[in-house]
This record gives sequence, structure tokens and C-alpha cells, in this order.
Amino acid sequence: MAFSIAMLFGIGNIIFVLKSPTKFPIIQIFLTATGSKGATTAMVCALVSTLVFSTFGLLACASRLAWAFARDKGLPFSNYFAKVSKHYLIPTRAIILVTLTACFLGLVNIGSAIAFHALTSLALIGHYTSYLLPITLLVVRRFGKKEVPWGPWTLGRWGLPINLFAMAYSILLIGFMVLPPYQPVNAGNMNYASLIFGAAMMMSLVLWFVYGKKTYWGPVREVIEDLHIKQ
Repeated sequence: MAFSIAMLFGIGNIIFVLKSPTKFPIIQIFLTATGSKGATTAMVCALVSTLVFSTFGLLACASRLAWAFARDKGLPFSNYFAKVSKHYLIPTRAIILVTLTACFLGLVNIGSAIAFHALTSLALIGHYTSYLLPITLLVVRRFGKKEVPWGPWTLGRWGLPINLFAMAYSILLIGFMVLPPYQPVNAGNMNYASLIFGAAMMMSLVLWFVYGKKTYWGPVREVIEDLHIKQ
């Protein structure tokens, strides 16, 4: 948040930044704020290094999620991707799957920058949708006849108002994320995130009826006792 506030104060002329000869608005913002190419280069290098190092954490998180979903029989070819390397004790196949998928998605930018920006915008839409779905189901369950099996800690009487506020906030943000950024709207500046998001949901629905409905039964709870790991 502090970085975003600093960028907003130092952005200067928005039109000039967007049409910067550097082709990267963030570089122009740094250059305008510092007036020095050396300082701009150092700040950009710090930003790029942060993104590079954060990629390792994102790759580890995404590969573990892919492995867990494959272990639960939620992915096609689950038996293959759920294997854990006996030598490295990590899900190497899931890591390779996530890495190749990210590389192939990055190649989309070569063919169409508009399609690439639509794909990257799905990350934020999917982020808020992943919050919205369980909260909505919880609210529906609250008004249903079945009692909610609470854990050791709850929000008490504030739980329902907070859930409703979170639903309204998420719906508002998702609605703004799919709006086109410019007026008038044409094929070149259209926001295709809603189209790709809908296509991804349709594909997931088809996979559910074709594959997932027969094999996926929810998270697998198991404890693996391995003397080598314990030692």
C-alpha cells in the first residue's frame, strides 16, 4: 500500500506516463520522480529482483496446490502428477507442470498483448472469486435448516454482517475488473477478462461432468508414516 501511495504521488502527467518512450510507465514514473537514469535503473533493478525472488515462492505454492489436487483425483492424469520423487522428496512432476504452464502462458504475449493482459487480469478476478464462493455458501448455510459445524473460534454475532459485507465488496470489485478501461469500446481496448473467465468456468464445468464427478470426492485425509522421514 505504501508503494502504491508513493506511485500515485509521483506519477505526474498520466498521459505522458502512458505514452512514455520507455514503453513502461513504471520506468517513466521513477525517471520523472528522480530525474536520474542511474537512480531509475537501481529502483527498477530492485523491483525486478523482488519479482524474480517472489516467483520461487509462487512456484512452490502453485506446484503444491497442483499436487494436492492431483492427489485428491481432481486433475486429469492425477496418478501421474500426484507422484512424489523418492530421491528429492518433492512433487517434481507437479512442479514441471506448473512451470511449463506458466511458460506457455507467457508466450501468449508474443502473439497478442491484449490476450495476455486478459489472462493476467484473471489472477485478481480468480483471487476474489475464491473468497466469494465459500463465503456465499456459508451465508446460504446460515439461513438453511442445517446447523453450521463451527470450529474452535468464530466471529459470533458479527460473523453474518462481516460475511455480507465481504460478499458485497467482492461482487463490486469483480464487477469493476471486467469493465473495459477505455471509452469508446472497440476490439482493441476491450477487456476480455470476463470472456476468458467464463470460458475457464465452462471448461471446469465440462471437466466436472466428464471426469471429476466420477473420481473427485473431496480432500483426502491421510497420514503417511515413513521411518526415513521421521529419522
